[in-house]
Amino acid sequence: ATYIGAVVLFNLGLRAGAVTDSPAFPVLFTFAVLLLFNPLRTRLQAFVDRVFFGTRYDAPQVLAAVGAELASALKRDQIAAILRGAIEEAIPNAGTQLYVRVDGLLQEVGGRTTVPAALHPRLTAGRIVTAFDPAELYPDGASQEAARAGLAVLGAEIAVPLLLRGELVGVLGAGSKRSRFFYTAADAEFLRALANQAAIALENAASYEALAALNARLEERVRERTGQLEATNRELADAYTELKHAEVQLVQSEKMASLGRLVAGVAHEINNPVSFIATSISPLRLRLAQAAAVAPPSAAKALREAEDLVGIMARGAERTAASDRITIHRDYGPLPLVECDPAQLNQVFMNLLANACDAIAGRGNIWVTTCVEGDTVVIAIRDDGVGIAPECLGRIFDPFFTTKEVGAGTGLGLAISLSLVTAHGGQIDVESPPGGGTTFRVVLPSAAASATLDRAAGGTR
Repeated sequence: ATYIGAVVLFNLGLRAGAVTDSPAFPVLFTFAVLLLFNPLRTRLQAFVDRVFFGTRYDAPQVLAAVGAELASALKRDQIAAILRGAIEEAIPNAGTQLYVRVDGLLQEVGGRTTVPAALHPRLTAGRIVTAFDPAELYPDGASQEAARAGLAVLGAEIAVPLLLRGELVGVLGAGSKRSRFFYTAADAEFLRALANQAAIALENAASYEALAALNARLEERVRERTGQLEATNRELADAYTELKHAEVQLVQSEKMASLGRLVAGVAHEINNPVSFIATSISPLRLRLAQAAAVAPPSAAKALREAEDLVGIMARGAERTAASDRITIHRDYGPLPLVECDPAQLNQVFMNLLANACDAIAGRGNIWVTTCVEGDTVVIAIRDDGVGIAPECLGRIFDPFFTTKEVGAGTGLGLAISLSLVTAHGGQIDVESPPGGGTTFRVVLPSAAASATLDRAAGGTR
C-alpha cells in the first residue's frame, strides 16, 4: 500500500511515468522505507508493547549491562543474583530462578528444587517452554500436561534453556508477570539472550572453581611435602646428633680400652717384682737375724738399717694383697672355655676386688662366684661393705668419678673395667642396697664372635 501510494504521488506531482517507470525506483523506494519508516516502526512497536504488554525495558541496554557484570562473576550464586536482579527490573515477575547441572540433575542455585524430567526433551532441543504453548508443539496432550505440571513445580511460567556447545547446562525460569500480561516474543528473545550470557558465565565460573580447587590441592601438597621435608630434616639432625654422640662414646671407649691395656701391662710388670719381694721377706728376715747373732758390734747399725728396709718392703708388699682382715669365699662352678684377653680380664677382676676391699672398713667378707647362665658366663664379686649411695650408683662407671678420699683413688678403675668387658662383648651389672654391700656381675659370652674379639686388644687367647 505504501508503495502504491508513493507511485500515485509521484505521478501526480511529476510528469506521469517520469520516475515510477524507472527500474531504479523500487530499489530507491526500499532504501527510503528502511531509513525513514523502520525507526518509526520500532517506536510504534515499543509503544504497543508498553500499552498492551507492559514492556518497559530497553533490551540491548539491559543485555550490555548484564554482560559486563557477568564477565566478572566467578561464582554460581553471584551469577544467579545478577540474573534475578536484571530480570526482576526488566520484567517484574513472581520469581526468577537459575538451575544448573549438579551430579546429573538440574538443581536450583541456592535451593534444592530440580527441573522435572518432563521438561528435559524440549529444553535439550533448545526450545523455550511456556505454560501457554499450543498443543501443536507436543506429540500428545499428556506431554503438554506434563510440561505444564513441570513448570508448576518450578513456580515458573516460562523456562529458557542454557545451552553451551549444544549441551544443556542449565535452565532459566521466570514466574508470571506482575502486570498479568503474557510473555511476548520479545521477552522470550530477551530471556534467551540472557540465558546465553549466563551459560558462558557458568562455564567461566566452573573453570575458575576448577583452578581454585587445583590451587588448593597444590597448596595442600606443598604443605604436606614441606612437612615431610621438615620431618626428614629433624630425623637427619637427630641421626647426626646420635652419630656424634656415638663417635664420642667410641673414642672414649677406645681411650679407656687403651688405658686399660696400659694399666694391665703396668700392673703385670709391677706384680711380678712385688710378688718376688713379698715371698722373699721372710727368708730375708731370717738371714738378717742369723747375721746379727754372729756379727761384730761394728755391724749392728748396718743390720738395724737393713731390718728397717725389710720392714718398709714388707708393708709395701702387704698393700698389694688382701689383708688378713678379709675372708675370701670361693664358689666356682664348672665353666666352658671363654675366648678372651687374660691380662685385660685379670685387670677387671683386680679392680673389682680392690674396690671390694676398700669398701670394707674393718673385718669383712668377699664372695667370688662363677656360673653359667644360658650362653653366658657370669663372674660375681660380692662384698659386705658399706655399699654405694643411690645418688652415686648411676655414675660409678663415669671416668674420674670416685667416692674415695682425695689421693685414694683416680676414678678410672670401673670405667676401664667396663670398657674392657664391653670390648669382649659382655657387660657389668651392679646391685647395691643401702648398707647391704655391693655385688658386681661380669657377664661374658661363652663363645665370642670374631668381630667381638677383634675389638679386644691382642694377647694370649
